[in-house]
Amino acid sequence: MSGKIKVNLEARKNRLRRRLIGALNESFGAISLLTAAVVLSVLFVYFYSAFLSASYLEVREISVRGVKELTEKDILTLAKIRPRSNILAVNTDAVARRIAVNPWVKHIYVGRELPNRLVLDVRERTPIALVKQAGNFYLMDAGGFVFKKLSKTDDVDLAILTGVNIQDKAQSALLTEALKLLETLSTDDQHANLGTVSEIHIDKVFGLSILTDKGLHLKLGRDNFAGKVRQLDIVLADLEKRGMKNGHLFVDLADVSKVTVQRKDALGKAQEQKKGPQYRI
Repeated sequence: MSGKIKVNLEARKNRLRRRLIGALNESFGAISLLTAAVVLSVLFVYFYSAFLSASYLEVREISVRGVKELTEKDILTLAKIRPRSNILAVNTDAVARRIAVNPWVKHIYVGRELPNRLVLDVRERTPIALVKQAGNFYLMDAGGFVFKKLSKTDDVDLAILTGVNIQDKAQSALLTEALKLLETLSTDDQHANLGTVSEIHIDKVFGLSILTDKGLHLKLGRDNFAGKVRQLDIVLADLEKRGMKNGHLFVDLADVSKVTVQRKDALGKAQEQKKGPQYRI
């Protein structure tokens, strides 16, 4: 009986010994893995820090591209890139956000050209007209976006949009057409005989009216503006044959089937029929 008890005790001791050895082995393995992870982390931090502080990757050149209204100095001031920064440590998104606060900036790309050049590629907004709101003039681009209050430093010579309420959605379609027409007249040499557009007036009822620096006052109505401008070329050619092209003229193209031409006085007021001839073409 005592022999059996001794055997059982010995077996229990062996089981406990095996369990203890297994637990120690597992603990040693876990400690080894943890130690290796710590060592690797320290080495990674060390080499990463050394990499970021390497003079080979210091920013030595910042290339600013695409500026017209703004200057290279303006962009660099906004970018706030510290001298001798590591090119990989520069937060390009943060730099782009800082530059984008300028109203002239439509899009900004910040890129790296390794080993040591940063590129700031700017796409500026192109103003196409001035619009008056609350007593102040603002710059508007071809998309109808009012992006900046006109200041003394803005060297622009643009047509003025009058009768515009940028908050009025009912005007948006007519405003879009006015901007398209203005862009066409400004860039298409075929319409150079009209002169430079100095003002476009927008009226929800009567449509568009245009004033040019050659003394033309054009009433275009609400639709088919491109067709009416083409018709105007024919009208002006006919007026030149009649010797009437010079001087201030009011041309009503609202209905192309009965184009009316009147002379205006120096103040731009159309003369009454009894004071001057009226022509229909």
